[in-house]
Amino acid sequence: MEFKDFKGFLAKTNPPSSVTSRLEALKTLRERPDYHPESSTNEHIRIVTERLIPLGDMDLIFSGCLHDLFKHDTKQINPKTGFVTCPGHDTRVARFIRTNTIVQEWIASNGGDVETVASLCKDHMRFHQFSDMKKSKQDEFKSRPHWSKLIYLGAADNMLEEFDPNNLEKSWKWKEKVTL
Repeated sequence: MEFKDFKGFLAKTNPPSSVTSRLEALKTLRERPDYHPESSTNEHIRIVTERLIPLGDMDLIFSGCLHDLFKHDTKQINPKTGFVTCPGHDTRVARFIRTNTIVQEWIASNGGDVETVASLCKDHMRFHQFSDMKKSKQDEFKSRPHWSKLIYLGAADNMLEEFDPNNLEKSWKWKEKVTL
C-alpha cells in the first residue's frame, strides 16, 4: 500500500473514530516550543508519519500516526515550567492498541503488526533517554524485537533535526554518542 502523505494514509486506511476523534482533538494541543516548534500535536504526528511513509514499513507508519495519540488525554501543566507535559501518553496508547479490537483490525487489515506497533508506541519516549541508561539496560533495550524499527521512529520523532533515514544518528536526542 502506498501513500503520498498523512492525509492519503488516513484516506486509504480508514481509521476508526476512536483514532480520528483523538487526532482532531490534538489540533488544539500546543506543546513545549523548544521541543515541538510545530503548531500542534496533530501537526507533529503528521510530520512524523510523513517522514516514515517513504520507508514503506506499515508498522512504522502506524506508529508515527499513533505514538502521541493520547497526549490530549494525559496533558498536565508542569508547575515549574508552565508548559504542557503528557506523562504516560506512551503507555496509554500501547494499552489502547492492545485492548481495542477495532483498532487492532484497522492495523492488521492494512498490513501492520499489532504488537509491533503497540511496542514501538510504548517505547518511543524511553528511546529518547537511551544514552542515560546503564549499559545493561541499553543492551536489554537493543535486544527487543522492535529495536530495528524503533531507531527510525525515534529519529523521525525529533523535531529539532532533519530526518535522514541514511544518517539516523544525527536525528537522535542523545547527549552523547552511543555505539549500536
